[in-house]
Amino acid sequence: MPAIMTMLADHAARQLLDFSQKLDINLLDSVVNCLYHGEGPQQRMAQEVLTHLKEHPDAWTRVDTILEFSQNMNTKVSNLENVCKSFYSG
Repeated sequence: MPAIMTMLADHAARQLLDFSQKLDINLLDSVVNCLYHGEGPQQRMAQEVLTHLKEHPDAWTRVDTILEFSQNMNTKVSNLENVCKSFYSG
């Protein structure tokens, strides 16, 4: 993976996993778009970032913000799926 993509993935992951700051919905929507419409390294990068986000113990605290402000239906659906899986498996 080119160095610039690795830097962007690290930045996106840090930004989205920093629960002390307001969630950047546009960044989250962009990462989800990369997952569904990207190819190769870009898609793998998005998957890695989203996996770290969904595995975070406080991920559920972002559900309301995502559902209210996301402009991407894939973001909303995947977020709800992850929360439901966590709820029923926990």
